[in-house]
Amino acid sequence: MKNICQKGTFSLFLVLFVSVSNALGFNNLPATGDTTKTQVLDTTRTKETDKEEVFFRVYMDLNYAYDFNHPGDHTRPFGSNPNHVDQFDIGYSFVEIGYKTQKFRVNAAFNSGGVVDKMYENEPFMLKRIREMSGEFYFDDRISLEGGIMPAFYGFEGFINKENWFVSRAVMTDFAPDFDLGARLHFRTKTPWSFVLQLANGWQTLRETNKNKSVGVLVRYEGKKVLVNWGTMRTNESKIDSLDLTRYYSNFFMQFNVGKKLKIAPLWDFGIQKDSLNSQKFNFWTSACLNVRYEWNSKLATSVRGEMFYDPHQIIPEVFTGTPNGFKYFGASFGLDYMFSEHAWFRFEARYAHSKDAVYHARSGLLYQDLVFIGSLQFDIQNKMKIQPLSVHH
Repeated sequence: MKNICQKGTFSLFLVLFVSVSNALGFNNLPATGDTTKTQVLDTTRTKETDKEEVFFRVYMDLNYAYDFNHPGDHTRPFGSNPNHVDQFDIGYSFVEIGYKTQKFRVNAAFNSGGVVDKMYENEPFMLKRIREMSGEFYFDDRISLEGGIMPAFYGFEGFINKENWFVSRAVMTDFAPDFDLGARLHFRTKTPWSFVLQLANGWQTLRETNKNKSVGVLVRYEGKKVLVNWGTMRTNESKIDSLDLTRYYSNFFMQFNVGKKLKIAPLWDFGIQKDSLNSQKFNFWTSACLNVRYEWNSKLATSVRGEMFYDPHQIIPEVFTGTPNGFKYFGASFGLDYMFSEHAWFRFEARYAHSKDAVYHARSGLLYQDLVFIGSLQFDIQNKMKIQPLSVHH
């Protein structure tokens, strides 16, 4: 009952907050993150979708990361993009093709790069190359059913680096679910609210490890100058059916537009999981982040970020340290973006990380902190083609 009351109080706070924000007269925000992610919340369906449409996209992210610790294996710890340091690397690349009508869409996207090696490392080789392979049927403008391999709706940042505010992703985004294999029921309202109910294999799982399935719920508000995204999940992370490692996860982020140039995005994750030795006990982890971005003009932008990650019980395997305090982390980043054209970008980031325990590797031993400079060139080409129906002559 206590948990139900807490959830009800939080939901009431969320509704009251966005209602007050809407009353302040803000302007509408665009969706953020992966364009593939925005399909989860496609609220822009119009009569134009009566015609058939083919969508094609190619993206590549080339980066060079200079790590002052110079780890011997050339791998950046506790991060995914860039995954490799002190070398040129393809951070992420993908090819996507899609087909859409008024009642149906299908997408297929195939990816490669350092972030794929990191985030899909436990998946079979062929499956890890599939970024998306999904279809969606629209019952009407409000309700649709989607299924397949899909980008997750958790996290402010996606794989497509140029659509994020920084070259690297926050640790909390790196190790939140990035993809799902399952089915989703979408419900869109005439108001700025939309909802998604999901049934999937598990926490970022393509090949199932137990008979249980994860249940996820997304509540999203795209109001006036404020975006609110709250995703939750219940899953069992055990690899043995007889062992209960139930996990509850909450992913919450917002974005504010202050005027035409300043953007602010607070992020907060919280999760609990049953202890493997005592099923009556729950351990927790939490993380938080604040992003601020200033767009000087249509070509130049700067961003700053502060973040923390607290996992003393070592629930998240990607940040397992084996040290007395677990993963207790603070980080800060400064980013600079310049757009050469609509198809090419240069990005730079200086990233500082500090851990309570000495977990950052260097050739000379272990250190408490890490400093990385990252430069990135990104190329993105996409095209939409309308298909006119063929005339039939008798």
